[in-house]
Amino acid sequence: MRRIFNSVFLVTLFTAPIAAPLSLLQAQPHTHAGRAHNHPLPAQGVGHRHGAGAPGIAAGGRQAPAKQAQQQQPIRPKQANNNQRTNPGIANNANTELQRAYKAKNYAKVYQIASGYAKRGDPAGQYVLGQLFLLGQGQRKNPQTAFGWFKKSADKGHPGSQYLLGSLYATGQGTRKDLKQAFKYYNLASKAGIPDAFTSLGIMYENGEGVKKHLPTAIKYYEQAANKGVTNVQLMLGERYVKGVGVKKNPAKGFNYVRMAQRSGATGATYLLGVLYANGIGTKKNPGQAFKYVNIAAKKGNRDAQYDVASMYAQGLGTKKNMGQAINWYKKASAKGVALASHNLGLIYLQGMGTAKNEKAAFNWFSKAAKKGLPVSQYFMGDLYVDGVGVGKNHSQALNWYKKAAAQGLPAAEYSVGAMYANGYGTKKNIGTAKQWFQKAAKHGSPKAKQALAMLKQRGL
Repeated sequence: MRRIFNSVFLVTLFTAPIAAPLSLLQAQPHTHAGRAHNHPLPAQGVGHRHGAGAPGIAAGGRQAPAKQAQQQQPIRPKQANNNQRTNPGIANNANTELQRAYKAKNYAKVYQIASGYAKRGDPAGQYVLGQLFLLGQGQRKNPQTAFGWFKKSADKGHPGSQYLLGSLYATGQGTRKDLKQAFKYYNLASKAGIPDAFTSLGIMYENGEGVKKHLPTAIKYYEQAANKGVTNVQLMLGERYVKGVGVKKNPAKGFNYVRMAQRSGATGATYLLGVLYANGIGTKKNPGQAFKYVNIAAKKGNRDAQYDVASMYAQGLGTKKNMGQAINWYKKASAKGVALASHNLGLIYLQGMGTAKNEKAAFNWFSKAAKKGLPVSQYFMGDLYVDGVGVGKNHSQALNWYKKAAAQGLPAAEYSVGAMYANGYGTKKNIGTAKQWFQKAAKHGSPKAKQALAMLKQRGL
């Protein structure tokens, strides 16, 4: 059987939306593209659900930007931070009552308190009523009625209502979609310091929605949102500056934004911070710090972090080598669909690294990865069937798996398909077809294929 890798097969880590892979661990002997991540821009015009505390009452804390606007998620109310505003018109005792009612989810009481103020023209009371009707809290859900209350409040200068009115115009909820009006109200809300208003304006400028497209202005608004604690925007800017997407490449600045995002405890930011430390991107390379952050993300359930922390344990990078822990984390990542984790488990059991050799278990792990379309695992399946390792010899099955891997451009698999046809294993002997496969493999740099073609030429075939 062909020589199996002498050490655990490790691959690159974080890639998308950064185009080039940021390699943490070098594959031996191959390298493959990392698994893709997707940190899309936060959605325009969609607010957030916040924790306890009455909408319209000053409340601390930040939430991540919402999902893509195209999904038409219901708008969630936005609360301002304590240093941004107070509720004009609502007395302190009423404010306290309102907060208690929200905490108890007594929306009838919330409605009772807010409606009295709203009907007297108080913008904070109107804002609270708008949210009750928007979310269907204590009242039947009615975006049109919510829009009406937000409009009254926004036109009296209430920043939270201005932001949510912009959101309703942006998504066409409770009113006709009007991006110019959305831009107008987002702009008003941004002047009062509403963080997500900066985010929404950035998206509008980047996409040319309701305003002329202008990326530098979009970045300016994104940075204002990031500096006000919007985690997803911090992470997005971090990735952009690391790679130079839409901005001048500045890895140190990118690192700082990722570090800002990680302070919120966001798993994706924690993982990326570990990757940056591992690669020395925007900071000095630090395997110990890399392991620390990747491990935190792994414990929070991030499947890519689980794969990578396993690989770090396997090679003793940033931590003491521990094959038991490596196996444990690879199994967690495999259970979440990471094909490379299954592949590495196959290698571990095949070679008996940190555990007893178990060829049948190795075959099962390779099979799991191969069925997910991993070409190197498909190639290994061919080898296992050829040599009868962990499974009965079966040249037809071997050829089938070699072809699957070859179809994905793996040179070793292309050579192996050629060899099967040249020898008549699992198929009728066909030198012409063998030569075609050897030529493909040779074009992709396979030395064995080049040798095979030279041998056939010598024999006049």
